[in-house]
Amino acid sequence: MMPTTRIGSLEVSRLAIGGNPFSGISHQSRERDLTMRDFFTVARIKDTLATCEENGINVFFGRADNHIMRTLVEYWNEGGRIRWFAQTTPERSSLHDVIRQAAGNGASAIYIHGGTAKDFRDAGNWAGLAEAVDLIRSFGLPAGCATHQPDFHAKRRAHGVDVDFCLQSLYSLEGRRGKIDQHDEREQFDDGDRLPALMSIARNPEPTFAYKVLAAGRKDVRPSLAEVVTYLKKQDGILMGMCPDTNSGMVAENASLVSSLLCSLPESD
Repeated sequence: MMPTTRIGSLEVSRLAIGGNPFSGISHQSRERDLTMRDFFTVARIKDTLATCEENGINVFFGRADNHIMRTLVEYWNEGGRIRWFAQTTPERSSLHDVIRQAAGNGASAIYIHGGTAKDFRDAGNWAGLAEAVDLIRSFGLPAGCATHQPDFHAKRRAHGVDVDFCLQSLYSLEGRRGKIDQHDEREQFDDGDRLPALMSIARNPEPTFAYKVLAAGRKDVRPSLAEVVTYLKKQDGILMGMCPDTNSGMVAENASLVSSLLCSLPESD
């Protein structure tokens, strides 16, 4: 069985599926972006979510945009039960409006996009970040924050901004900031970023999901995940985007591997 963790009052699987492939965001190449977009019709997105649920994955981290929200409405109306942890969309002009829309369209939790969090940090506007977190909680939802920098969450806590869960990228990227139609050739995946990020996860008191764990498909699955789980606390998880266009068993294989790796770890805090 897939191990679970608690985010607020929610029991969620320690493996979550990410939504970037559904939106054609590969972090690889323009060609791969287009391949993902062609593959992921609404029907295939719903099929992938259903396969996740069949394999013990009960949480989806996805963008709070109209495409994803409309697809989720169809999926839930057809009997799907997966929880949606909504990522704020940095291309929208109003962060607060995005939060309100996600809360009103079925989000089980909401988190601040890593690029948006960096903007708050760069501006020294920790109060603005705290205000966004408070707005999420005003809807009775757990509030989270993502980052691409390994020192971000420590600085956030030092400035008095507490959250219910965190996301930590294993690579220090600027991020595409919601530019779905623009591949950024400047994105570099430096393996030297991994250890500082993993150490950050190990130190975080909040439940933390590691993401970009395979460097957007650049790394081998088993050794990379085996490395990641050794730094996870029992409350932490892994977030993976999956595009089963060349491997129809990808979701089941990833779920089985992550479950076995997590269950093989000794009990620890």
